[in-house]
Amino acid sequence: MANLRHPSLLTALLTAVLLGLGALVVPVGASAAPGDVGVEGPSHAGTGTPTGTKRATNALWFNDGRWWGNLWDTASSDFHIFRFDAGTSSWVDTGVATDPRANTHHDVLWDGSTLFVASYQFVNDGVAAVAGFPTTMRRYSYNASTKTYALLGATKINDQKVEALTIDKDSTGRVWATWQQGNRIYLNVTGEDGATWGTPFPHPASLSNVTLDDISTLVAFGPGKMGVMWSREASDATAGFYWSYHRDTDPITTWSPAVAATSGLKSGDDHMNLKWLDSSGGRVFAAVKTSFTSSSQPLIQLLALDNVSSQWTKHTIATQGECPNRVIVLIDEAAQRLRTFATYPKPSGTTNAGVCTTSGGAIYEKSTPLDNINFTTAKTPRIVDADQYVHNVTSTKQNLNSTRTPNSGVLILADVGATSRYWHFYEGSGGAGPAPGDTTAPTVTTSPAGNATGVAVGSNVTGTFSEAMDASTITAAGAFTLRTGTTTGTGTQVSAGVTYDGTSRVATLNPTADLTPNTPYTATISGAKDVAGNAVVTRTWTFTTAPAGGTSTTATLTATADSYVSSGAPGTNRGTSPTLWVDSSPIETTYLKFDLKAYAGRTIESATLQLTSAGNGSTGKQNIKLVAGDSWTETGITYTNAPVPGTSIGTLGPTAINTRYSVPLTVTGLAGELGQQLSLAIDSSSSDGLILNSREASPTLVPTLVLTFK
Repeated sequence: MANLRHPSLLTALLTAVLLGLGALVVPVGASAAPGDVGVEGPSHAGTGTPTGTKRATNALWFNDGRWWGNLWDTASSDFHIFRFDAGTSSWVDTGVATDPRANTHHDVLWDGSTLFVASYQFVNDGVAAVAGFPTTMRRYSYNASTKTYALLGATKINDQKVEALTIDKDSTGRVWATWQQGNRIYLNVTGEDGATWGTPFPHPASLSNVTLDDISTLVAFGPGKMGVMWSREASDATAGFYWSYHRDTDPITTWSPAVAATSGLKSGDDHMNLKWLDSSGGRVFAAVKTSFTSSSQPLIQLLALDNVSSQWTKHTIATQGECPNRVIVLIDEAAQRLRTFATYPKPSGTTNAGVCTTSGGAIYEKSTPLDNINFTTAKTPRIVDADQYVHNVTSTKQNLNSTRTPNSGVLILADVGATSRYWHFYEGSGGAGPAPGDTTAPTVTTSPAGNATGVAVGSNVTGTFSEAMDASTITAAGAFTLRTGTTTGTGTQVSAGVTYDGTSRVATLNPTADLTPNTPYTATISGAKDVAGNAVVTRTWTFTTAPAGGTSTTATLTATADSYVSSGAPGTNRGTSPTLWVDSSPIETTYLKFDLKAYAGRTIESATLQLTSAGNGSTGKQNIKLVAGDSWTETGITYTNAPVPGTSIGTLGPTAINTRYSVPLTVTGLAGELGQQLSLAIDSSSSDGLILNSREASPTLVPTLVLTFK
C-alpha cells in the first residue's frame, strides 16, 4: 500500500473539493519557444525516466472515447492515472495511485473492462536481475458513469528487479508476463481469473539463454496465441531477435521452437516494441533496434510476421547514419498504415541540432502503408524541445482508430530528462499527415532524358519524383502527356495510360502502341502535387526515337504465374503470397512463368529479368535456371511436386532490401522457348535468404522479363 500522508487542513479541503468535481487538475500550458513541436506537459520531478528506457513497455491507453496515462504526480510523489483533455491538450490527474515507488517502470494493458498496471523496479543496461524486489500487477475497474477507476487488487508477478517486463492477456483470460533473469528469458502466467500468478519459469528454447543486456516482450495474437520475442546480443551468428509462441489451449510450459526473426552478428539490441493487426489473424509487427555500426546499415527495423507463410521479413526504418534510437510502432487501422516513432538528432534551428547522441534528440515519425511496407518517405518531427533533448517515446498496446478504439487519433508521450518534464504529441484526426509547414515543391527526374536520341519505339516515359506525391494529380487527364513534335501543346497527343507507384515515386506513361521511328516527341508533366499540396514546376522535355532500318524492338512481359516452395513445408502452396523466397536452409526455390507464344520465329538480341527485393536482401548469390516442365500452376505447385530446375542462364546477388535489379540472361538458353511458355526457377546455395516481390505486389515491383528482338 502507498504510504499515508497528512496534508494540512486547507490542502485536504481543497483536495476533497477537487475530487468531488471528478479530478485533480494539473494545469499544463502549451510550449511556445521558437522551434518547439508538440506540447510540454506536467513535471515528473522526483523520478527519472518515467516512460521507461526500453520500448517494450507502454504508458497510455484509450478507453471510453478518451486517452489515459500512467504518469508521475510530483505533489504526492507517486504514479497516478491521468486523463488526457484533448480540448486543452493537457493532462488531468484523477488522483488514483498506481505505484508509490519512484524508481519504477510500468507496462499498462487495457482489455476493454479492466486496467492492468505492471510495476517493477529496474536495473540498468548490463546489470543482472536482483532478487528481493517484487514486481506488482495492480488491477482497476472502470465506471463509465463517473469516468473513474477503482483498485480491484494487487498481486506479485515475481521477486526480481529487472531491466524490462511486459504483460499481455490471452484468449482464456490469463495474463502473461516476461522478463530476463539470470541470463534466461522468463515467463509467468495467472490463472483464468487474470489475477493469481503461478511460479515463474524459463522459456524452454535453448536459444533463450541470453546476455545480461537482453530483454523480452509479449504480444497476444490470433487466433488463440501468445507470442514472445527476445533479443540475443551474442557475439556470433546466433545474435538477433527470436520468436516463439504458445497456443492458449496448450500446457503453460509448451512453446513453439525458437525462430530467428532476424539473425547475424550485431543484428540484435535490447529495444523492441510489438503490435498485432488483429483484423488480419496472425500478422505481427516488431519495431526493433540493431547493433550495426556502418552508416548504411539498418539501425532500426520493422520486422513483419506474415500470416500466410509464418515467416518474418525485415524492413529498414532508418539507417545507422540517420542516428535513430528507441523506436515504437503503432498500427492505424482506419488509415491502414504503420506509424513508427523514434528519437533522431534535433532539427536545424534548435540547440544541439544534428548532434548524434544516446542522450536523446527529438521524436520523429516515419510511416508506411500496411500493404506495401517501405519507409522511404521523409520523417516528420512530432516532439521537439528546442533547448533540450527529448527521449523515450511511449504510447499504447492498442491499435489506433480500430473498432475497439474508434476515432482515437494518436497520442505519444516522451520525456525531457534535463527539465523533468513530460512532452506529448496528439493528433485527433487519426492517420499520418504531411510534415507541418511543408512548402517545398517536389522535383522530377525524367526518362528518356531530355534531348535523347535513338530511343526505342517501345519505350515508356517516366518521371521519378523527389517526394511522395498525390497520385490523383498525376493520373488526371492532361497532367502527364506525350505529343509528336518539339513544341509544347502542338502535334498529336499519343494515346497512353498513366500510372503512379507510391513506393518508388515513379509516374509511368505507357503508350498503347509503339512510337513512330525517327520521330521527335515532347513529354510534359504539369500540375502534379505532393501530399502537402505543393505543385511541381512544369517539366517539358523532348527526345527522338531510333530510325526504322534495323531497329530493335522490345517486349516487356510480366509473370503470368509465380510462387515459391520450401523443404520446410513440402506440401504447402504459396501461390498467393506477395513475396517469393530463395534460400538453401531450408531449401526455398522461386518459380516464374512467362508467356512467349506471340514471339515464335523472332531472334532475341538481349534478355533481362527484372526482380525487386522486398524486406530482406542477401549477401549470397541466386541462380536463374530454365525449367523444362511448364505444367505447374501457381496455386498448385509445392516442394513435393515442383519441377527440377535445369541449366543456369543468369546470376543475381549480392542484394540489398527494397531494390530493383536487372539480371542479364543468356540469350541462347531462351531461343528454344519462343512460341511457348517459359518457366524459370531461382535457387541458391547461400543460407542468407533473399525475399523478392511477387506478382501479387505493386505493379512496378513484380517480376518482369524484358526481351529485345532484332
